[in-house]
Amino acid sequence: MGVTSATAAEAYSRREIQLTLLFASLGTVFDGVELNLLSYPLVYISHTLNVAIVSIVAAITAQGLASLVGGFAFGWLGDVIGRRRGLALCVFVYGLGTTLAAFAPNYPLFLASRILAGIGIGGEFGLAFAMFSECWHTERRGFMGGAIQSMFIVGQIVTQGVIYCTLSAFGHDMGWRAGFLMLGIVSILLAWATVTWTPESHKWLRYQEELERGTLPEELKRTSVPYADLFRGGLAGGTIAFMVIMTAIFMYSYSLGTFGPTFLLNVAKVPLGTMTVILFIGFFITIASYLIFGALSDVIGRKWAFLLSNVVGVVGLTAYLSLLISNNAYIGADFWTSPMFWAMSLAQGGYGGFGIVGVWMSEFFPTRIRSTGSNTAYYTGRGLGAGVYPLAALGLAGGNVAYALGLGVVGAIVALLVSIVTPDRTGREIRAIE
Repeated sequence: MGVTSATAAEAYSRREIQLTLLFASLGTVFDGVELNLLSYPLVYISHTLNVAIVSIVAAITAQGLASLVGGFAFGWLGDVIGRRRGLALCVFVYGLGTTLAAFAPNYPLFLASRILAGIGIGGEFGLAFAMFSECWHTERRGFMGGAIQSMFIVGQIVTQGVIYCTLSAFGHDMGWRAGFLMLGIVSILLAWATVTWTPESHKWLRYQEELERGTLPEELKRTSVPYADLFRGGLAGGTIAFMVIMTAIFMYSYSLGTFGPTFLLNVAKVPLGTMTVILFIGFFITIASYLIFGALSDVIGRKWAFLLSNVVGVVGLTAYLSLLISNNAYIGADFWTSPMFWAMSLAQGGYGGFGIVGVWMSEFFPTRIRSTGSNTAYYTGRGLGAGVYPLAALGLAGGNVAYALGLGVVGAIVALLVSIVTPDRTGREIRAIE
């Protein structure tokens, strides 16, 4: 395992690289935990709090919008106070919000807890990939980025497993609360471990030293409002393109993630246990796609590998819509024989673009604003694509969950088209001063 660095001071020991990868991966796990935490037990939460399903979808929307606030705040903090402390703080806030949700006696307090959790988890992505990209060598960066992003799916699997077990053990009303409590406490413990054991980015430390000494040329200084830096020095076009790409890919993925479990239960008539198996299969398909397209991006470039992943998504969701329109939505317990199961599985395979974007953006933005830039693009997309779009899709579909899911194809098409004009700096060496 090699390290490319401008100076010996920026080099990492093997142990530092391993710890950085470990905590970047664990942070990404809890980013993934958030997705299924509401969508998997959506029906049961609505029953317990005595509200309609659309109210829980509204909570998902509010949480997504809150993550936009967190993305801006923690992205800036990651560039100002460091990757390590920024990541620990965002995971702690998320864990606190998730723990409080377990005790929420009514919908307004539940909603408030999800907004707090959304703000917290809003910092994770850019911080984790800044940490990783700044310590990893240039070779196989795409594959390793895909491996880290696959931890997002591991988080979804963890959530599904925990919530399924607690629902089975404690019933539909107390089960989801027990799951929230367990995952919230573990998140808080992870925050403590992150700030205790994670090494700070050597490249960030060196940049801060040069900034404080006043030795940097004016154009390489981070301004007091680093968001303005994203739109100058030749970065504006790429920043806007990444914001659109992230919005589109979240429109695609959250349509499946938010409405998939309810579609399987209520429309495709899949029993709870079988639904869990189907979702697990989809998770493993997605992990494979992250690794495959991440590795492919090291060979043909980030943009072209990303484009191909969205082609797969368009094909999968088009097949899904065709089956839905022709009244072939039934899956049932014998899912292997259902064309709808295979169409949804193909759509899951189109998620591979998520295994590319973290490294793609880290290679585009310079060290001084890497966390700010990545988080701004990612959480703008998450706020709009994961927050606003599911509720908008449900409205456009007239409250029909099945068609709201299919509207995710719009995101896959937009992501495919915009990726063609997005800057690509595949495999470049990352330096402290750039």
